[in-house]
Amino acid sequence: MTKVREVLTELGHFFRHLCCKKLNKTELEKMKGDIGLILCKLEKIYPPSFFDVMVHLAIHLPDEAILGGPIQFRWMYPIER
Repeated sequence: MTKVREVLTELGHFFRHLCCKKLNKTELEKMKGDIGLILCKLEKIYPPSFFDVMVHLAIHLPDEAILGGPIQFRWMYPIER
């Protein structure tokens, strides 16, 4: 149970740092490596049917943040924010 909690906490921290108002490029570079490890840990815990394409798209999110800047300006529905 603690492994599940640790991995989900790491995933939450990843998305929290990704959605910050100010982004640090060196931190985003580090996050690119971290998300691969986080997803690998999740694959060890959960069955393959849990994962779909959307889960693996998280690997590309730090690159998008490096290219486009903070995510607040690129939300699909900015009016709801």
